[in-house]
Amino acid sequence: MSTVLWANRLCDGAVVSDQSDKFALHKHLPQLDRIATGLGVPALSSWCDTTDLRFNAEDMSLPDGMTSTDQWMARDGVWVDAGEAARGLSAVLEAVETKRPRFGLLRNDCDAVIAELRESLAFARAAAESAAKFNFSVVM
Repeated sequence: MSTVLWANRLCDGAVVSDQSDKFALHKHLPQLDRIATGLGVPALSSWCDTTDLRFNAEDMSLPDGMTSTDQWMARDGVWVDAGEAARGLSAVLEAVETKRPRFGLLRNDCDAVIAELRESLAFARAAAESAAKFNFSVVM
């Protein structure tokens, strides 16, 4: 079982996830954070919520009245304005597409990073159209 990121939006108290495993983004998050901060945009990790990861790794119980980690994340999770997320993802994507840095020692995951950034950007833009919030959940 691997740890990945999923893109999520929060609108009217409900979480909607793209449920698309973003393995490359999770694996190369520290490098992507350095790129983002170098561009003057928030680090992608600042939008990462660990509710699901903690629930599974620490054998936690859901709060009373809740039936899913999505409900917990909706109430107590890390969220950012989807428009802000879209601007940050767009800046990072443009930098990665232009400079094509190497992601990984044994093989270069640059193409996978670009594909996952594009997918996340499209999801964040759609969330911004509905005035939703955005995050990446760390899923195990």
